[in-house]
Amino acid sequence: MSVAGAIEPRPVPLGIVGNSMTPLPVALDASALHTSSKILEIIDRYRMVSSPSIDNRADESALKFIALTYTHVKARRPVPMCLPAFPFKSPNSVSKVLGSLPDKADEFALARLNGLCQAIGDVYTPGAKLTIISDGLVYNDLLGVPDKDVWAYGETLRALAIAKGFNNISFSRLRDLVNIELPTEFNEMTYVANASNFRRALLNSFSRPDWSWEEARKSEDVCMTYRGYIKFLQLDLENVYPLREDRTKSKYKKGIEYIARQMMARGDAFANAVRTKYINHIRLSIHPSTGESKLSLNLLPTDTFYTTPWHSAIVFRLDGTTTTGPRAEFEKDDKLELVYENDRPSYFREKSDLLSWAEEKGGIVCEPIYPAGLTIRPAKGRGALTMDDIDSKKVRALSEINSPIILRGFVKRPEKEAFIKKSYEFGEPLPWKFGLLLEVKDRGADTRGLNNVLSAEWMPFHYDGLFKTVKKVDEATNKEVLVSTPPQFQFFHTPTASPSDTGFTLFSSSTLLFKYLPSWLTVEKLSTMTWTVSTSSFDATTLKGLPLVIKHPTTGAPCIRYHEPWPQSKTSFDATSVTIDGNEDSEVVCDAITELLHDRRIAFYHVWERGDLLVSDNILMMHTRSDFTAGSDRELWRIHFD
Repeated sequence: MSVAGAIEPRPVPLGIVGNSMTPLPVALDASALHTSSKILEIIDRYRMVSSPSIDNRADESALKFIALTYTHVKARRPVPMCLPAFPFKSPNSVSKVLGSLPDKADEFALARLNGLCQAIGDVYTPGAKLTIISDGLVYNDLLGVPDKDVWAYGETLRALAIAKGFNNISFSRLRDLVNIELPTEFNEMTYVANASNFRRALLNSFSRPDWSWEEARKSEDVCMTYRGYIKFLQLDLENVYPLREDRTKSKYKKGIEYIARQMMARGDAFANAVRTKYINHIRLSIHPSTGESKLSLNLLPTDTFYTTPWHSAIVFRLDGTTTTGPRAEFEKDDKLELVYENDRPSYFREKSDLLSWAEEKGGIVCEPIYPAGLTIRPAKGRGALTMDDIDSKKVRALSEINSPIILRGFVKRPEKEAFIKKSYEFGEPLPWKFGLLLEVKDRGADTRGLNNVLSAEWMPFHYDGLFKTVKKVDEATNKEVLVSTPPQFQFFHTPTASPSDTGFTLFSSSTLLFKYLPSWLTVEKLSTMTWTVSTSSFDATTLKGLPLVIKHPTTGAPCIRYHEPWPQSKTSFDATSVTIDGNEDSEVVCDAITELLHDRRIAFYHVWERGDLLVSDNILMMHTRSDFTAGSDRELWRIHFD
């Protein structure tokens, strides 16, 4: 059975080729090798932190995983990965999990894994495909979990992946690893009827005759998995096997140890089956390991060792960050409330009156977005509330903490006049030289002085208003200087729907960017840096001495202020030069920030639906747009306000 591991991963580069020009043997494809190295570096972002006591052999296994990845990259195939995981929910739904079916924790785990595959696709066009192999039937009878519960969990998980568009993930069952005769129609009843047959076939076909616990425990990976089983079984089985007169604490402990060893024996057979079936796949794992034969991942963005959704509940803080742990722990916290989805408990969230309004008309549903932001809908469905019902003050306050805020289902027919009127409720709308409202759509070569904003090409990450400037007198020098005056908020509305696979608007939060900074680049270090930006567009503006980090005017939180360098090789319009002032490592720092802004653990890729309203804090967030087919019917209306 899969168990949780350690806390959030720190980068430990596995790549061996840092430059595609590195001298290589003639037989090797330098480009394919470089890409393979980059792919493993991306996987490494999601890895568990190894305990200092673990004999870490990730460096030794790097060559093996590079070689395996290289064979797929050279052939231009999607990189296949496999992960034994998502067995069933812990049988302890009283104090550990929220129920027997997938909840928001499972959804975020799948989103994170799908994001891993997408991140690989960002550097390697064929991308990656992940097969999740359910190990539920391997162990469920040992834990008292009914076979039909394993089926229900797996089926609901598959439906969830389809509904959320996690297209890089597929699923496999124990039936796919063994060879037994099955009826043509495979459903819940035939699954349950054959559950024992699947287990028997697995053990008969893949158990090693010479396997023994005494020998197996000599492996450090085996011992780490065993210790994980012991740890989690303590709580998993407390209601299955409650203490009583004839079952003391010591007997309960011995029973858990026996069950754990039985799980290890079955797990060895299951691992043999996976190796046989998925021989050319990169083997991922949720168990702590030395990294010798598998890459151990954290499935959830959490600050605890509860990194799997079937052993924990998830909590969403108001700023969008998450933590995980036992249900009972969160139920005791008066600052948290339990949220239901589909009439089932799904997750905990920090209490706030910002998350409710229009109660007299049925109220709203606020749904967390991976990796950041909120989607707000009328609780009674599309059209039950209108734009007039939106509480602009609460939405504004929310966006300062956790952007973007997507307001969906409030508008049946987008109208510019209504949108403009609503903007005055949020704050002070700020007109530009083109007017108050900008129609953002592809206008070909007609830039209207806005560089590539009105084009179909990919844009650099930026914050709006960098090049909106005024001249002021510097009190220190008594000289006139050019000062940037960016607005605090963006307000978007769309009269059209965008394609689901292109034309994304990307939003990256300073909160998450600082969370995932490399160890050599701290917030404190960034806060001492300034930068210079120049472009021949926007009236040939050059701005110097811009702080790289500023404090948010409302929350006081540090926020990144940056523009992605955009050389002429990336645009048909005007290039933008960015340098870190007086820093010999300017390019290295810029590359690190740029990579983080595009990191799928940080960047939210928004797909626009007709009628969407979106509010984003232009200080907390950086944003950009991906490219799309020129001339397509993709249009946004944008207003800025303070």
